[in-house]
Amino acid sequence: MTWYRGLESFVRPGVSLAPMTSYRVGGPAEYFAEPPGEEALGMVLRRAHEESIPVNLLGHGTNLLVGDRGVKGLVLRLPKQGFAEMRQDGARLSVGAGHSLPGLVKWSVARNLGGLACLVGVPGTVGAALRMNAGGKYGEIGARVRGVWGFAMDGTRFAYDRAHCGFQYRDSGLKGRIVTRCELEIEDEAAPGAERLDARQVLEEKRATQPLAARSAGCVFKNPKRPGVPPAGKLIDEMGLKGRRLGGAEVSTRHANFLVTHPGATAADLAALIRLIRTRVLRERGVWLDLEIAVWGLNDEELGAA
Repeated sequence: MTWYRGLESFVRPGVSLAPMTSYRVGGPAEYFAEPPGEEALGMVLRRAHEESIPVNLLGHGTNLLVGDRGVKGLVLRLPKQGFAEMRQDGARLSVGAGHSLPGLVKWSVARNLGGLACLVGVPGTVGAALRMNAGGKYGEIGARVRGVWGFAMDGTRFAYDRAHCGFQYRDSGLKGRIVTRCELEIEDEAAPGAERLDARQVLEEKRATQPLAARSAGCVFKNPKRPGVPPAGKLIDEMGLKGRRLGGAEVSTRHANFLVTHPGATAADLAALIRLIRTRVLRERGVWLDLEIAVWGLNDEELGAA
């Protein structure tokens, strides 16, 4: 008897994850589920918890590296149907975690609603953006959060206000939880003192400095927070690694904190580049680079952290 008996309509074994990630590499999920709604989500989480099956949540796969061996346990993905509802009530915007973040930003900018233009060019789902507090030099999504709702991994529900979300630089206290919905603060840009950030300017700036059209997962490393230490991309560039290629993986020639993949690339190629970068920067500058991307199915030694 399988642990997901009765849930076969949305739980499947041995599903390839590579087509679901922006790197287009990696092995299969041992089990893969797309629950059609919150009731089904709670049910599969409780069943997995009872059977001690680890759970990972997949958004659009734009900030993720999956190992070639795949992922043990259950990989969940929240489908648009059931998890992407959006509703505006004045300055409050309720958004499902499965909603596209670029779609949300485009919608708000088209209506002259301020607060989200800082997220132009950031890929992925709203839920993934919340878990990693996505953003850039102009702001982060956490600053706009009023509340977050979802499930703990044992299937129990939670509701947090912003103070309980633990937002910090490219991280939050939401990791290890399944976010299903959030409420964001927005503002009318015609109002006095409202945000005047030009979304088109932000996008053009990113297009000029980042390989947005390439197969990448955005910035691979967090910027060091030590005084006097430059951003990760500049450190990597100073090591002469821009354009360095191992197998089908390459350090972007446009932005050294982006790793891009070419046809035939493997997760092992990307892991080898990560090891090379970390080793070189640590040896030459005494700086350890923490990962900004999520990694599944690769151990610390493979990523140069041993």
